[in-house]
Amino acid sequence: MKRFHERDVRRFYDLLQHEARSGLTQLNAIDGDHLIGVGLFDNEGDFVSECLRYNTLGLLQAGVNPRASHLLDEYGGLQNRIRTLFSDIVSKRDIACVTGIVISEPGQLTEAALAYQKEVSALGDGALFFPLDEEIAIENARPNRTAKQIAEWFWGEATLSSVDLTCMVSVPGTSDPEGTFFHPRLRFRKYRPYILEGISAAIRGE
Repeated sequence: MKRFHERDVRRFYDLLQHEARSGLTQLNAIDGDHLIGVGLFDNEGDFVSECLRYNTLGLLQAGVNPRASHLLDEYGGLQNRIRTLFSDIVSKRDIACVTGIVISEPGQLTEAALAYQKEVSALGDGALFFPLDEEIAIENARPNRTAKQIAEWFWGEATLSSVDLTCMVSVPGTSDPEGTFFHPRLRFRKYRPYILEGISAAIRGE
C-alpha cells in the first residue's frame, strides 16, 4: 500500500483556502514529540512537493489558518521549503485571518453549527473541518476576541479553550508514522468538497 496519496493532499489544501493574498500555509514535520522542520508556503505546488519530500520522515501537520506574511521578514529561508527548526515560530499574533475551524470534539455544538455537519469533512481522528465561505479578519490585532466570537457561535459560550487559531492538523494523504501495512497513510474519515455558504456572516452575527 502506498504511503502518499497526492489527491488527498491537494483536497486538503483546497479546504484550507489559503490564497497568497491572505497569508502563508505553515507546514511542520514532527518526529515523535519533536519538531524537526518548518516551512511557510504561498502556493499549492510547492506545498505538495514538500509533503512528498518529507513523507515518511515524520508526521506532517499544517496550520488550519493562514500565517501572516511578515514572518518572511525574519524567516525568508522557510518560503516554500521545509527547513530544519526545533521550535515553533508562530504565535496567535501571527495569524493573518480565519479561513477554517477544526472542531476536535464535536459534542455539544449549537443547532446553528450542527446544521452544517453533513457538509463538513472529517479528518482521520474524527475532528470536523469547517471551511468558511469568507475569511474572518482579526480586527485590531485581537485574536482572543475573534476566538471567543467563534467559540460562542459553535458552543454557545465564549470560552478560549475551545478554539485555537494556531491549530495544526495532520495532512491527509501523507504517511502515518503509527500506521500499518494496510493503513500506511493518513486519510479523511469523510471528505466533502463544500465551502459552507453563509457561515462566516453567521459567526460574525450579521
